[in-house]
Amino acid sequence: MVDSPSDEIPAEDVYTNDRLADAAVANLYFQLSDYFPSNILPLINGMTADELTTLNSSQLKYVNNAIPAEDMQILASWRKIYQIIYGANAMIEGIETHTGLSTGKARQLKGEAKFLRAYCYYYMVSCWGRVPLVTTTDVNETALASQADIDSVYKRIIIDLSYASAVLAPYYVAGEKVRANKWSAKALLARVYLQRERWEDAITVASEVINSGDYTPLVSPDSVFLRNSRPAILQLWRDEGYTFIGQTFLPVNPTGSLSFYPFTTDFMQTFETGDKRRTYWTGSFTYGGTLYHHACKYRNRTAAAPGREEYVMLLRIEEQYLIRAEAQAMLNNVGAALADLNVLRSRAGLQPLRADTMRDSCLIYVDRERRMELFTEWGDRWISLSRTGHLDSIMHALKPGWKTTAALYPIPQEELNRNPHLRQNDGY
Repeated sequence: MVDSPSDEIPAEDVYTNDRLADAAVANLYFQLSDYFPSNILPLINGMTADELTTLNSSQLKYVNNAIPAEDMQILASWRKIYQIIYGANAMIEGIETHTGLSTGKARQLKGEAKFLRAYCYYYMVSCWGRVPLVTTTDVNETALASQADIDSVYKRIIIDLSYASAVLAPYYVAGEKVRANKWSAKALLARVYLQRERWEDAITVASEVINSGDYTPLVSPDSVFLRNSRPAILQLWRDEGYTFIGQTFLPVNPTGSLSFYPFTTDFMQTFETGDKRRTYWTGSFTYGGTLYHHACKYRNRTAAAPGREEYVMLLRIEEQYLIRAEAQAMLNNVGAALADLNVLRSRAGLQPLRADTMRDSCLIYVDRERRMELFTEWGDRWISLSRTGHLDSIMHALKPGWKTTAALYPIPQEELNRNPHLRQNDGY
């Protein structure tokens, strides 16, 4: 699964002072901002869902949900995520077995490591289902680890996030919003509670983040993805001020040359008239006489525009309103759900939803608002369709070759070859 890195600094050196240990955990965030997975996972998840299509014939396997187990992008994403998990495990073990750090720094770094491990496992279990649950750096255990059931993975995620939210400070230790704090852990925990249908817990934790007062939706969608924006709860630092995901979606030049990953027609037709998110977060180009639309949440392709440096968004406050709205609707608290949805609709320049909306209609509105708000962000649409049980019906309607087993990605064949204890997901 993951081999012990040969060039890592000995633990006895890393944990002798706060500065070296800080650098070690900062490196984990840097790895998360790498091409895998901050670019590839959102891209693949968007194509396998009903969000993106492609003009690159070699990528049609994702659009058609016909991913081979030998796929190199899937393998690279799997390995990169487990590499980060290994690093988080090393950080946790190092802190627990060495005493060179101050008490406060040890608690903070352990909380960050557990947050990062939980973040990674959330995407592993969402994309692959049953995956090895590795909490050690012992390669004798990790190399031949078997898959844990989904409930066990989520249990570990919740334990890690509960710990992180208890020990991390509410402020940002790096000044910028690029290191997890208490609200980062709670924001992810609220998402996980929603995933596990723990409606009351999701409402409670999302409300804590919203009521912290540290994050608010902007008046306009225009500046959401700028570094340290008001809605940002956690971002990934990029010294250059532009992102891999921006490079992927934006045309080569602003006059509209080819972008390989346009939106599906179905997605674009879902926008309501006057939605500012369409105005600010999508662009268009013409290819072969056909008009296409592409994502432009990130507008810097190869350089940062003055005063508009961008960081990759991991968590933002708008999702907390969506989490709370969905959980409230599931509990038939329709008025409270509509109030949260209308916060986002107001920012998007749309009329508020009717107060006499029924529960089933409210859930449809929740789904639509989430789709329009979080598109191309870490594959949220793909994961949400699975969570709500709508994946089969949506995919069958849009993709004639859809098979239910495509809801999970294949376990990479190279990993199966290396570890006889792994079992391939059904359908591959």
